[in-house]
Amino acid sequence: MTRDELINKLESMKGLAGSGTVLGETIKKVSDFFGTMEPGDIVRTSDGQVSAAPIAYDLWYLYFHQNFLSKYYDKPEEAAHYDYSSYLNNNLNFLSYLPGLKPLKVLTDLKQQLSTEVQEDVFGNLIYAQYENNGIYWINTAFFELRTKDLPLEYPSEGSNGFKDKPNDYVGYVAFPIGQLGVMEVISLFQETELSGYPFAAYASSGYYHQKPAISYLEDKYKPSIQSVPEMFPDMKDAGLNYCFGRHLIESAYYKPEISIPSQNNNNSDGTSAYAPVASRDVELWASNIKDYGEDIKQKLWMRYWIHKDSTFPVPGEFIGILVRPVACPPHVWWFQESNPFLYAGNWMETRNLTSGIVMGVTLEDDRVDGRAGNLYLVSVQGCQIKIESSDFLVYSVGDRVAVLKMDSITPATKAFSSLDQMYLKDSDSYTKTLSINDKYAIIPCTYFRIKV
Repeated sequence: MTRDELINKLESMKGLAGSGTVLGETIKKVSDFFGTMEPGDIVRTSDGQVSAAPIAYDLWYLYFHQNFLSKYYDKPEEAAHYDYSSYLNNNLNFLSYLPGLKPLKVLTDLKQQLSTEVQEDVFGNLIYAQYENNGIYWINTAFFELRTKDLPLEYPSEGSNGFKDKPNDYVGYVAFPIGQLGVMEVISLFQETELSGYPFAAYASSGYYHQKPAISYLEDKYKPSIQSVPEMFPDMKDAGLNYCFGRHLIESAYYKPEISIPSQNNNNSDGTSAYAPVASRDVELWASNIKDYGEDIKQKLWMRYWIHKDSTFPVPGEFIGILVRPVACPPHVWWFQESNPFLYAGNWMETRNLTSGIVMGVTLEDDRVDGRAGNLYLVSVQGCQIKIESSDFLVYSVGDRVAVLKMDSITPATKAFSSLDQMYLKDSDSYTKTLSINDKYAIIPCTYFRIKV
């Protein structure tokens, strides 16, 4: 194909896959041709490779917001280039139940994260560069509000269809910024306890409580697909089949599923049948702006997942994550992501008074050198291991998830509790950095959501 024939072919394709201003010279194969492509144009080269100049909405998930991972570290100025691998391996190790799952990778500094082969125009604008797989792990911070009876939400919105019908039946929401629909085949929500299970402290042999084991078997369709060498474009494995772990909020790129998810408890606290969550009633597109999120999310908007009062979600203190599975065909640039789906957003989700943690170690009362009564427990709260005591003499074992009371949360609430009110444990709070007992927390004899009724 000659240069003129190629130009005519590209001109004929414009508008089929997208439109926009000229992106720049993106195909440069001296032996074959020179070409200028517009966003959405797709070209197959003589060796069978496919190239595409992305249209604007292809890339919204690469436009990042405040990084949840940075909340664990004391140096926010280093957040944009920090290596978060240790946090992922230690604090979010439950992600290993989804083998190969990785967070979003973004470019925080184009010139720093590209190779030295960079060309700029006379105005300093980047016109050509060699790309490398060197993005920074990033989990956009999910925002949430939880309210108790008669307390207003600080950041209200019109609400989902279910909220519009019965606003008093909903106790809060989880929100995260997203772009135009049609880019993600699936957007789903998962709970930490869905993956790692919930072995209940001191109640393991009781027949009155649901036991929730860790995932021991995962169907192949729910396992992330992994590119052995990360590439510029997502893979085509199982494209269009909506395979993705978690509670689906969007499927087939545009639709809120209408199939309900059975509630863990058959009945609610009123003794009637518990509400079964369904995305078509519980997902709100598009929600009002959250002005205090910390930064402007434009040109994205907010998706909210509304939490019904009958829900066994969240277990206070567990991690809530948002997975996204990009549409694979037609191909679009996804910048060397490492898994499909990948972890796009998330947060630890506590209530005003309660959180929870996993017992990692026990120092028996007889072995304590400080002379204080009761066992001393090493508990992983928000993935950070801290030393805390129990409010009583009930014995807990390594591996138990325990309810934890926030000792400084006794002030009467006047508004909903949100992620803005939540205290985040940092690396400096870890028992490896401080030997003192954390007196802001105490284990209490309580379980969450698992009573059989």
